[in-house]
Amino acid sequence: MKYCLLACLISTLFSFSQSSCDSILFQSFTNPGPYNVLSIDESDGIRNGQDYNGATIFYPEGNLINLPSIVFVPGYSNTQFTIQNWGLFLASYGIVTMTIGTNTLLDSHIQRKDALLDALITIKQENVRLSSPLFNSLDTLKLALGGFSKGGGGAQLAASIGQNIKAVIALYPWLENISAIDLDHDVPVLIVSGSLDLIAPPSLHADIHYMYTPETTKKLKYEVAFATHDPLIGPNAGSGEVGKKTLSWLQTFLLGDSCFCPYLLDTPSNASIYMSNLNCTEISTNTYNLESNQEKKIFKIIDIFGREVEPKKNMILFYIYNDQSVKKIIIK
Repeated sequence: MKYCLLACLISTLFSFSQSSCDSILFQSFTNPGPYNVLSIDESDGIRNGQDYNGATIFYPEGNLINLPSIVFVPGYSNTQFTIQNWGLFLASYGIVTMTIGTNTLLDSHIQRKDALLDALITIKQENVRLSSPLFNSLDTLKLALGGFSKGGGGAQLAASIGQNIKAVIALYPWLENISAIDLDHDVPVLIVSGSLDLIAPPSLHADIHYMYTPETTKKLKYEVAFATHDPLIGPNAGSGEVGKKTLSWLQTFLLGDSCFCPYLLDTPSNASIYMSNLNCTEISTNTYNLESNQEKKIFKIIDIFGREVEPKKNMILFYIYNDQSVKKIIIK
């Protein structure tokens, strides 16, 4: 399965932009990704915001800089524990992920919106807090918001406020008395729903989210066949496709790497509904690599099938470095 996915991705990416997209030819979207993940919480000195209760920041190990960030808030009656699998997954791909709790488990979607906006203040402060392991390591212009259920609804509402948000991840979103005005924003939004979701039925929530989000806004709706309203499955939903689509959405719109856009156009076999207004030719190519303060070293060498190999003559090889950059080499 790993090599099949990699081969399909290679084929798609070569047809899109071979010269500029070599840096992700090795991506196999494993869970976890290439980075070890560390975390800090309020006991380590991070700010305690008044509009949320409790926070954990997951980040990749390795003295990296220019890191992008996303904040996730849970759904109704859920604690931040239920969404922390997203922190472990996304941070392992170099995206700092902050998960927050709510002041009460019964907080409304509006209060969850406020919690997300308050958490953005916290994540920005980590970039200037001298004792933070993320001091001077964050790109505070690359921020995204996400949430589950009422949290997903809150993320959509927060996008309409502004705050220079680059992307929204709305997981099984729930909003009460939704209107087009609520979702009138230009932030690219990925909407995930489940065909068997009885708590936030797609026809009453996710479908309306997609319909009311302006056509001028980049949007994608992925309804997973036979999926329910389960926060704990996280990036593993849809046999892992939800995690892959989310990562690709963030790579495209949060990090500005259009090499992942063609993969977003591929309909998963387990999708009961999959629709989008994406046009990859309208998204400029800007391959993004995390920088490191460490000495650049070879991490491993792979062939076009993603297999780790020893260098040989007349082979197309990809040298993967510890800063996640890749160099294509042909030994003659």
